[in-house]
Amino acid sequence: MKKIYRNLLISALLGIGTVSCSDYLDIDPHNAVSDAAVWGNLDYAEAFLNDAYTSVEGDNEYGVLFSSYTDEMYHRAGYATEVYTLGNVSPDNYNVGFTDAKGNTWYFYYKAIRKCNLLIERIGQVPVASDEEKERRDRILGQGYFLRAFYYHQLYSLYGRVPLVYEAGDLDTEWNYKRADMDEVADSIVSDCNRAAFLLPTTFTGEDFGRATKGAALAVKARTLLYKASPLFGTPSQDKWKEAADANKAVIDLKDESGNLVYSLRQVANSEEYADLFLDPQNPEIIFEKLYSTTGVLFSQSYPMSAPPGAYNGYQGWGIWLPAYNIVNAYQTNEGKDYEMKGLGSHAIRYATIDAEGKTIWNDSTITATAIAPWGGEAEASRTREMRFYANILYDGALWGYGEDNHAMEIFEAGDENVKAGEQSPTYTEGEYWNATQTGYYLRKFMDPNYDQRNETIHDDTPWIFFRLGEFYLNYAECLIEMGQFDDAVEYINKTRTRAKLPALSKGLSETEVRKAYEQERKVELMFEGQRFFDLRRWKKMEEAYAKENCPTALKIYKKKDGTLLYSHNPNPVQKRVFKEAMYWMPVPRYELNKCPELDGKPYE
Repeated sequence: MKKIYRNLLISALLGIGTVSCSDYLDIDPHNAVSDAAVWGNLDYAEAFLNDAYTSVEGDNEYGVLFSSYTDEMYHRAGYATEVYTLGNVSPDNYNVGFTDAKGNTWYFYYKAIRKCNLLIERIGQVPVASDEEKERRDRILGQGYFLRAFYYHQLYSLYGRVPLVYEAGDLDTEWNYKRADMDEVADSIVSDCNRAAFLLPTTFTGEDFGRATKGAALAVKARTLLYKASPLFGTPSQDKWKEAADANKAVIDLKDESGNLVYSLRQVANSEEYADLFLDPQNPEIIFEKLYSTTGVLFSQSYPMSAPPGAYNGYQGWGIWLPAYNIVNAYQTNEGKDYEMKGLGSHAIRYATIDAEGKTIWNDSTITATAIAPWGGEAEASRTREMRFYANILYDGALWGYGEDNHAMEIFEAGDENVKAGEQSPTYTEGEYWNATQTGYYLRKFMDPNYDQRNETIHDDTPWIFFRLGEFYLNYAECLIEMGQFDDAVEYINKTRTRAKLPALSKGLSETEVRKAYEQERKVELMFEGQRFFDLRRWKKMEEAYAKENCPTALKIYKKKDGTLLYSHNPNPVQKRVFKEAMYWMPVPRYELNKCPELDGKPYE
């Protein structure tokens, strides 16, 4: 994808405008380069395509993950996420993120769709002088279809019913579209995916690596059909689940020109190798991803958002993406059993608070706690949880830091007078404690341990993975469950489960057992990747996730004078949350409803 960003300077010359529904057509898209020049030259046409790619925004690009709206995470800095999590979202209050992709989503994606429509309409005018140039033009067209499908999929996922606009239109054309029915939207996305898949290769290499492929088009199709079959998007049926099953199996079974499977699940030996899966853009499991440059203007924000505070190289982070206590407990033991805190008893502690004058006050308290660490020891042989826990979570005692600064994190707080709080705890007042975790954990997933944060000339280039094979194994398993094929579903659940070195599920389980195992595996395997927000919505389970007992809470660790560490759950939410039924869908902004009278604001109006 380097070539895409290399050509952004050319793209800027194209002068692509910005739009809302009502002024969708009231712009001149070629105010710097003539229309004839853009569509008379294959390089300019590809530059136009590259500009259309810029609306493919990774969750890790600015600072708000979709996980921030779920029971997975507490977003310590907010960044407008509380508009959703506190139940305030409405047509007048639709900014739920830090950028236009989440803060003004409707506008953001329709602007991107207009670029795709222009490309699809005009690319056929570009002259070609050879079969090679014709193939290149066809691939540009295929990517245009893919991007339009991708952007409509984003709108479909969030709004359900959206207007289907498939022409750039004349300058004098007025906006008079209505929101299409959800099945019509899904079927339209599928049609674009089929067109894209027909035109695109199974792989791109060299400077074109990272562009949308046939597999990426099939992936958008498969996920769209999974949503279409789910309760939120209409009435599920066996026909819909069969269509979704076939589409997801097509991704799994996709082969290249030599007859080899295009995607494969890389096996790992330990948690470090598992963590590396999300850092390597060449991981054979990846179907479509957002690539970043270590020196470019676009780069990953995974490191500063997740890294803990501290003076060490590899620390100095903001501790913003914080795993919630309950979601961390979803990681099973290394024997494949559900985790539960053991050895609980009553313990007396003294904890510190700071009064208004900055004076430390010591308070007596009795807590329910255990001296048994929820994760065992740091050494591989003494770890008690499954490997994905150690790959995805930073916890007290975990080794972190770049090079010589690699050492054990300290999240514990003082449990006695004259005990110094850990440097990564919220009560360590000598450092950047305001950036310290509020949940007792930090996020490890997506953070590169080999990133030298003190080298200010190099940015974090951790990719954002939109589609990977593990998801489609699980998507297919869900379809099989809905069709009553429980043993077959177990086979596909086991593919990601056994990769994480957990015991394979046996066949012959009841429907209830298979569903429970599936939801458990999907929750853990795809954790923090943005899928749970859409899963909870399409299953219509957001009320459950927003229930009082599932609001984000914290693990508290207290250190006694004798060095004993006590682990306790503080059930007081770090954020109280509110969910209203209308919030299953994002609201159409009020300015769009006012400007476009044919639109409706349901379910908000």
